[in-house]
Amino acid sequence: MDNLVSRYSDRILAVGAVTHSDQLVIELVQPPDTPAAILIKWPPQPTVTDPAKLMATIAAIVRVLGTAQIELAARRAAGL
Repeated sequence: MDNLVSRYSDRILAVGAVTHSDQLVIELVQPPDTPAAILIKWPPQPTVTDPAKLMATIAAIVRVLGTAQIELAARRAAGL
């Protein structure tokens, strides 16, 4: 599994937990013959959260998306 992670680590823009059991993965995919694309990998099952924790869950989602945006901007600035 470590080889798989290291092989794709340059694709990963951000990974983060949105609940105790769910995480988002944001990837940059750059196929040779097509334009680049961003993959947002949501959990396969619906994310369940307590109504009292909805704001925290939304904040966690926004935090992961924001981290991906910052990482993409840094890569563009570095010419990658």
